[in-house]
Amino acid sequence: MDAAAVEALAPDAASVAAARKLARPAPWSETGFNARAVWGSCRGSGARPYEVAVDLDGPAYRCSCPSRKIPCKHALALLLLRADGAVAEGSPPARVTEWLDGRARRVPREPGEPIRDPEAAARRAAEREARVAGGVEDLRLWLRDAVRGGLGAPRLRGWDEWDAFAARMVDAQAPGAASRLRSLGNVAAMRPDDWPERLLSGMAMLHLLCEAYARETEGPLRDEVRTLLGWNASREEVLSGPRVQDEWSVLARVVIEQERLRVQRTWLWGHDHERAALILDFAPTGGSLAPRPPAGRSFEAALAFYPGATPLRALLEEPGRLRDAPGFFGVGGVEAALGACAGAVAANPWLDEHPIALARAVADVDVVSAEDGSLPLRGPMRARWRLLALSGGRPVSVFGMWNGEALNPLAVGDGERTVAL
Repeated sequence: MDAAAVEALAPDAASVAAARKLARPAPWSETGFNARAVWGSCRGSGARPYEVAVDLDGPAYRCSCPSRKIPCKHALALLLLRADGAVAEGSPPARVTEWLDGRARRVPREPGEPIRDPEAAARRAAEREARVAGGVEDLRLWLRDAVRGGLGAPRLRGWDEWDAFAARMVDAQAPGAASRLRSLGNVAAMRPDDWPERLLSGMAMLHLLCEAYARETEGPLRDEVRTLLGWNASREEVLSGPRVQDEWSVLARVVIEQERLRVQRTWLWGHDHERAALILDFAPTGGSLAPRPPAGRSFEAALAFYPGATPLRALLEEPGRLRDAPGFFGVGGVEAALGACAGAVAANPWLDEHPIALARAVADVDVVSAEDGSLPLRGPMRARWRLLALSGGRPVSVFGMWNGEALNPLAVGDGERTVAL
């Protein structure tokens, strides 16, 4: 199992980042592996190290840490160590042998057939559904009480109130809701000029998310709701779905430094299907991000998109031969772009921004204009001046992120080349 396959097992991106930090020999002892399992002990904050074991036939995981995530960061880190060749082959200790024998008795199998434990998997899934449902109901009531008490109430001004309820959502295995709560807590505590509007709007969208989950929506919207709450489709699930074959131009790559995490966003444009795609990569602070084709290049590939009401994020297994990207992309003008954004928001009202690709537009520092209208620009002045310089007053292709008020330009095509801003 290589590192990519290990990371695909993670329940969320935070687990991957935490596991990468632990995937070094220093905190580990008594490690080993055989054809059936990997095991070891990881030094943590307590007096006794955590005892970790992974049944490779499942895979199934066992760890003495208190984490409710399956697999936890310790199990993922142990598998990453094994993938790096830092675990020596050996004989399992008694505790691991007893655990493996117990699993074999509970799950009969034919010789050579991989162990599967559908009952345990179904039980874990049901337990998580129950925890999330309880947490979502608590959040819905908390939001209603907060609005009834007024946005200016002293209890909402302190960070502790928001952080405490965010921790409740983490315990309920709904980390997506926890992240939104902490963002709103920053608004409530910092009180920027437009804080009442931002706070009320954010709380309303969070309440809408609770209602959508409680109503058990079906189809793509259900996938979107569950993703927003913190469920993640596994890499295998995504790759087993339909693929979109196209020539993909690399428009831009943006790296964002978050708390203890680096996020790399690589934006692609499919010329035949006239659609954008987003490749996401994660690494701990100071860690190395996955290499991706540079902006201004293109390749043939079949992308697998994550399910959802507005599928943008995709997986790229292996790009085809790289060549220079065409100097153009996009479809239509402002009216078509805003219509596509409106359709996306109608399908997924929690969208904060959506990609726009104008086929022919004239750029200025503060506005970009097509034959049927114009859009205000925002974002770094350096990117906007660069857009103006590259266009030279001529119609160009422009790609960026629209937040409902302004466009943040990320790439331009001048007819001969595609350039990231």
